[in-house]
Amino acid sequence: MAQFIISAFADEVSDDLGAQIAALRRNGLRCIEPRNIAGGIIEKSDEELAQIHEALERAGVTLSALGSPIGKFSIDGDFDAYLGVFRRALAACKILGTPRMRMFSFFVPQERLRECRPEVLRRLRVLLEEAEKQDVLLCHENESNIYGQNPREVADLFGALPGLRGVFDAANYVMNDQDPIAGLEATLPHLEYLHMKDALREEKAIVPVGMGDGCYEEVLRRVDAATDRTLFLTVEPHLHIFQAYQKIDSHHLKTGVSFDNSDDAFDCAVTAVKGLLTKIGFHEGENRIWKK
Repeated sequence: MAQFIISAFADEVSDDLGAQIAALRRNGLRCIEPRNIAGGIIEKSDEELAQIHEALERAGVTLSALGSPIGKFSIDGDFDAYLGVFRRALAACKILGTPRMRMFSFFVPQERLRECRPEVLRRLRVLLEEAEKQDVLLCHENESNIYGQNPREVADLFGALPGLRGVFDAANYVMNDQDPIAGLEATLPHLEYLHMKDALREEKAIVPVGMGDGCYEEVLRRVDAATDRTLFLTVEPHLHIFQAYQKIDSHHLKTGVSFDNSDDAFDCAVTAVKGLLTKIGFHEGENRIWKK
């Protein structure tokens, strides 16, 4: 039986750290996956990272993972030069005090997938070796246009790279016309945490969790049945301007819910995750851990 801690990409509220902390507090969250704080997180100096870490500690906020962009890089790019960027991301993990880094498996032209697979694996092995020396877990997210945007490729990566951990994102599968449950099955034996955003397949629209085709109720039930670990659920709203939807009689009906500001959209996204957890029998206990 799993337990969950809700985290968030709070930069979708603002790139100001104070505003991000305020959004977390307003929603009763104590974890963040930093990605942008007045600029990209891995572009910060050691001094700036130390200041961010101190501010988060004062606020009682810890990191669930580093929301790095590592791996969002062309397979045809200069990998040796890119290693410097990766090492900077590893340094950020150490300064900010997290053992996890979200990352990807390189942009690959779809017509060259088979041709590029060996180079994708070679590069990931190099990254994994360096991360292991720093006691950092590399957590691969399924994403569009990378080697790892569908369940087959994700399963291939995990089969070839035992040290790689998984970030499951149902919305990214939906947006690529893939089956999110097949993606979960490919990821589940290697699952480190989940991203919480949903999507509508036909409309290609991001919506709050439980309002799309991401099958999140089934996803969380399967995760609960498969593990007794405590896992992070990182809210990734992508809802700065959006229309919320709900399913009625198997059809998508606009509810007319829209927001003029990112605070309301962020709050809606977090509330949707909490509502889904409550629906499947979880409650918020000590240390803000959701458990049955």
